Amino acid sequence: MTLAQKFTKIAAIVAVSLIPINSTMAADHLEAPALQGQGSVDLNDLFLFQAPNTNNSVMILTVNPFAGSVSGTTFNSNASYEFQFDNDGDSVADITYSTTFSTAAGGSQTYTVNRTDSAGTAAIAAGVTGVASATTNGGLVQAGNFDDPFFFDLNGFNNGFNFTGDDTFAGANVSAIVLELPSADFLAGSNNVGAQAVTTLSNARADRVGRPAIATALLASNRRDAFNAGDPINDFNDFGGEVNAAIAGLSSQANADALTSILLPDLLTYDASDAGGYLNGRRLDDDVIDASLNLLSEGAVLGDGVNANDQAFQSVFPYLAPANATAVPEPNSIAIISMLAFGGILRRSRRS
Repeated sequence: MTLAQKFTKIAAIVAVSLIPINSTMAADHLEAPALQGQGSVDLNDLFLFQAPNTNNSVMILTVNPFAGSVSGTTFNSNASYEFQFDNDGDSVADITYSTTFSTAAGGSQTYTVNRTDSAGTAAIAAGVTGVASATTNGGLVQAGNFDDPFFFDLNGFNNGFNFTGDDTFAGANVSAIVLELPSADFLAGSNNVGAQAVTTLSNARADRVGRPAIATALLASNRRDAFNAGDPINDFNDFGGEVNAAIAGLSSQANADALTSILLPDLLTYDASDAGGYLNGRRLDDDVIDASLNLLSEGAVLGDGVNANDQAFQSVFPYLAPANATAVPEPNSIAIISMLAFGGILRRSRRS
């Protein structure tokens, strides 16, 4: 079967498999069953890129998809929000930056940022949401609500890949933590690291994300909670077969074999000396959907026509666009499927 025929089958399956947006989201937005109704610990996206000061790196995680509508607008006071870095290539975190928050009062929250390494844990910053604060190791941190930096024509995806260039996430808000630090603070021996964002709730893992949309794109819904509870070091053994089969179902076995060992373990690989973007880290303006569709389809799908965010990103800290004044209403009437719900779709198309 040709790639065009496979996509025709996938489009037909999508057309009869639509589910409400409030049940499942795009990218990593509310992608796993256990995260439904838990927007404050649902990791949407992880960004990691070289700062304008090339000695520094910027790390950003977002939670609360469709903040103010589907999700709330505050961070969970029982949760920890973490950037984890493997700097020796064993897929195990060596440096962790974790942020914890107070309960909300008067529309704001206080927070503390800790740095953990093999020597122990130390506080490096404290602040209040909505305001930038300095860290003790020469950086900056800000937490609060911003415009959602994710951009994608999800409706076009659902309409048989007939993309119109309309950004489904235009006007949506998220909650984000932005941390800019000297890269030397998390490097060891080389400029290369693997990174992931992790949330824990009441000391239990809630979610994790490295590269964009790995769990949503390549695993069935009933496997995503297990994936989120797992660790990168086990990804290839635990999920490699499923990921390989999903990619092969969309493109070819050769493409699947080449990509599986790149996409797993699910860590965002980053060279701190390189200003280039995805697959080297992820900049805010990187069109990761176009890149992912192109890679997974082996060139059959080149892009969705949405080439930039609906709001311009800032050139200075905290880099994200300001939050939209009015939250996008919960789109209950829009029938959409989880972005790249390829896990189930591809397996069904492959069997057809």
